[in-house]
Amino acid sequence: MQSIEQLTEDVLALPSLSRAILAEKLVESLEFDSDAMMQATWVTEAKRRRD
Repeated sequence: MQSIEQLTEDVLALPSLSRAILAEKLVESLEFDSDAMMQATWVTEAKRRRD
């Protein structure tokens, strides 16, 4: 298995379109319940503004 450094070097050598597609796929793989996260963020912000 490649190290993260080697993998990064290999990925950065790809054409920009390929890197963009890969970046999109990586972000999609990390997505979680954004509605719950957004609500928690707004609750935190509302409390901050109240105080």
